[in-house]
Amino acid sequence: MVTPTDARPTAIMSDPTIAHPKLASLLAYWQQRRGSRTMPARADIEPADLKTLLPNIFMVDVEYAPFRLRYRLIGSALVDVLGHDIKGKYLDEMPLLFRTFAAGAYEEVLKVQGPCYKEVKGIAAYFRVAYKRLLLPLSTDGQTINIILGAIYRD
Repeated sequence: MVTPTDARPTAIMSDPTIAHPKLASLLAYWQQRRGSRTMPARADIEPADLKTLLPNIFMVDVEYAPFRLRYRLIGSALVDVLGHDIKGKYLDEMPLLFRTFAAGAYEEVLKVQGPCYKEVKGIAAYFRVAYKRLLLPLSTDGQTINIILGAIYRD
């Protein structure tokens, strides 16, 4: 469990005050790509447009039958932090501490069906945890989230 020393509540959809310029630019890109829709599709996202953000970006496939979350893409900076590549792994295959941080975040974006930004600072299992995270839903049909696009930057 995280013991927060300085945590801000999650900012949702309408006006998340994003303290990290690269996360703010990712949100602006997502908003531009969605247009008048609730959320863009994966086909609307061009990796070349996100070149400077790619090391910190990840994508999670949302499977519904049965419900599971699978890591589709993990940026190189995140691989460095984790110590190994988790591409192709399911969330339920990850260590407990990892699942503890990730599961609630993914549940939140699935519930809100919009951007979720959070700043985390605290201690977890004797480790200092400090990062800023943005999660963005993607949907092929405009209603059901089938991919979560995210980015994390460590403090």
